[in-house]
Amino acid sequence: MKQILLMMPSYYNFDEVIKEGLIKYSGFKVNSIDTSLSYKNIFERGLNFLSKVFLSKNLKSKMRDKLLCTGINKFSAYEYLVVNRPDIIHIDILEAAIKKSKTAVLFLWDSQEKMPTDKEIINKFDIVYSFDIEDCKRYGFQKIENFHFFESSPSHVIEYDAAFFGSLDGRIGDLKKVLNYLSENNKKGHAYISIPKGECLEKHPDIEILDKIIPYKASYKYAMRGNTIIDLGHKHQNGLSFRFFEAMAFKKKIITTNKQVAHYDFYNENNILIIEDIDHLTIPNSFWELPYEDLPTTVLEKYHIKNWVKRILNKKNSQLTI
Repeated sequence: MKQILLMMPSYYNFDEVIKEGLIKYSGFKVNSIDTSLSYKNIFERGLNFLSKVFLSKNLKSKMRDKLLCTGINKFSAYEYLVVNRPDIIHIDILEAAIKKSKTAVLFLWDSQEKMPTDKEIINKFDIVYSFDIEDCKRYGFQKIENFHFFESSPSHVIEYDAAFFGSLDGRIGDLKKVLNYLSENNKKGHAYISIPKGECLEKHPDIEILDKIIPYKASYKYAMRGNTIIDLGHKHQNGLSFRFFEAMAFKKKIITTNKQVAHYDFYNENNILIIEDIDHLTIPNSFWELPYEDLPTTVLEKYHIKNWVKRILNKKNSQLTI
């Protein structure tokens, strides 16, 4: 059976979702390589510390490169190379993986403005996908949406009128404004914020701090605790977050600052309330009172990971330059 080489970091265990989707829907075997290296034990951590201090050598980097090379060489050839975050892979190793692959595919989940990828690296791939609309226009990337991976809506507990799940970043001010508005209008809002070690956040009655990493496959359980999901777009984001696709799978309404959603085929003003001005937020009673309007089955299937896999693997090759 032909092989796919998947190279991406294991942040929030999201690589597991991609790997499982490729295995289930591609028809290929998948060789998955975690490009983010963590120490196996305290001995390796101590050894690398001593090496950097006394020998000016970073053994962690060398260990990672060795592991990546070993993983790539597990098979002699690949039908597809699928990569995310190529900027953390040494260029020689990336080129070795591309050389072994019939088609090299790159998918970007951050804009070039937020997380720039060097054009020399991008131009090595046959196909580049991005969820960012402006980057697709500017650089000639292929547009691809995020997805949901649910066959049906799993059972879940509802505790709030609206809920948010995310990490500590520049959106926290907008989040507090939404939560305060909900409280002032007799609605129960709640936010779960994942905070890295060493960071802190001023206490807020409706914000709960999560001091551990929540794997992506489990994160939906937090956002889905609300009848409605709160979505706050990043400053340099010109695409839709995963929250929209999770919401359609769970038949949840959304309150969002991302105005671009109005241009999508699943947009329904009854289901999705776009915040025009965060400082003058108004949510009509009808938004809370009217039931969710079901989407056609064809739309739900369109944004399932099954079709995401088909898209990234079936597109005709086109050499891109930026």
